[in-house]
Amino acid sequence: MHNQSASNVVRAIRRWGRGAGTLLVAFAAVAAPVHPASAETRSYVVSWFTQGMYSTEGDCGPLGINPPIEIQWVTDLMDIGLTREEAQKIVARVGTGDNAAHELIVNRGRINGQPVNAYNNPQTVPDPKMRAVVGKKGFGFNLDGRESANSFEDPETGERGVDNEMFRALGCINNLRGNPPLRSSDTEQWWHLIQDYQPAWLIAITADDFTNDDDATIVFDRALEHPSWDANSDTRRNMTYRIDPDPRSHTEIRGRIKDKVFHAATDERLFMVGDLLVMPALELKKTHVRIKLKDDGSIDGFVGGYQPWKQVFFPIGAGGNAFEMNVAHDIPGIYYLLKKHADAEPDPKTGENTAISATWRIEGVPSFNVRIDQGKDNKLQAADTSR
Repeated sequence: MHNQSASNVVRAIRRWGRGAGTLLVAFAAVAAPVHPASAETRSYVVSWFTQGMYSTEGDCGPLGINPPIEIQWVTDLMDIGLTREEAQKIVARVGTGDNAAHELIVNRGRINGQPVNAYNNPQTVPDPKMRAVVGKKGFGFNLDGRESANSFEDPETGERGVDNEMFRALGCINNLRGNPPLRSSDTEQWWHLIQDYQPAWLIAITADDFTNDDDATIVFDRALEHPSWDANSDTRRNMTYRIDPDPRSHTEIRGRIKDKVFHAATDERLFMVGDLLVMPALELKKTHVRIKLKDDGSIDGFVGGYQPWKQVFFPIGAGGNAFEMNVAHDIPGIYYLLKKHADAEPDPKTGENTAISATWRIEGVPSFNVRIDQGKDNKLQAADTSR
């Protein structure tokens, strides 16, 4: 009966000559569900995505967080042979229009004694030995099933053995610090910048019972449209998004719901095409998920796994001097922090770890996610996001 109704709607819309967008919405409204009648699919658009930071007083040790970049630069220039007085004079001229001082900061790397761009070649700069988190609390998941003196305890769940070395590496940089519901000033800025041109990320959760269900599914997809804003410059609720059919950004993970929280721990790989400004892609192995299904219809939680650490560093290095001055901190120092704390996927030739345990905070608001398929006859069809 559903299929017959769908056919009637499609024929009627074609006769009326309306656009493909109307066809998609109409077909989605009547498409026959694939799940049993008891199952329900709830769809969301990601409204926020940031590092899973749990910054607390004293978590960076007795010396505190890393010093401001102006102080760090003095140390960096001393590392390449300048006296403290010479370094301080050069740093004082940065930002005043003194191009020579600017160039010396940018090209503080050395290859065979010759200056090179430190952001493009961070390994040519001496390790500035920036501080990392020494606190014991951190959001995330026990990815390897072990507990060590170096692992965290999750402040929400109490889980021990939590692996989140990305937080350890980046958590003592002032602009990257945060503690929910507060977000870091860095991601506050960059998330809003990319929303006008990065296609939205989508989530769909299917279950029989959204309070407790031992057999639930979460689906991650990318949209064809950008997120929509509301009057408060927040992601607008209840908008319709077409799901990008590119399989690279499609991941399905089975899990369970307990007390209105979706949990999953799997060997599945989560991959999402991102944006070069912030992150070229999100790629996690041994994916773990913990997402709260909130009473207002939104979601808030974490995804984690092992991520290539150079993927995390790439947009930081690409940001260059402006990024170093205004957003993050010493860029070669961040390179060394991520390299030092990488804890998975050793390179078979060098033995160096190529991935770092990472936890990302993810938020979403309700949306209507429509899947489209391009048939051989070039006619668009839509289907329910559930499978």
